[in-house]
Amino acid sequence: MYHLPTTPPKVTDRRSFSGTATTQAEALPPDVLAAIVRAAIEAHRDPEVHRRALAREESEREAIRRRLTA
Repeated sequence: MYHLPTTPPKVTDRRSFSGTATTQAEALPPDVLAAIVRAAIEAHRDPEVHRRALAREESEREAIRRRLTA
C-alpha cells in the first residue's frame, strides 16, 4: 500500500517478532502517519462516550472561569 523500504529484523533485537522484515514508522509522511493513528484510535472509541466527555470538560472549564472571575 505505501511501498515503504524494509530491512530484516536485527539479530540483537530481543522483542517478540515473527515477521521477516521491519519498516520504520518515520518512513511515512507525518500527515499519513497521523491519519493512520487517528483512524486506529477512532475505530476503538465510543462516539457517545467521547461526546459526553467533551461536554463535561466544557462544563468544568466554564466553572473554573466563573471562579476565576468572581
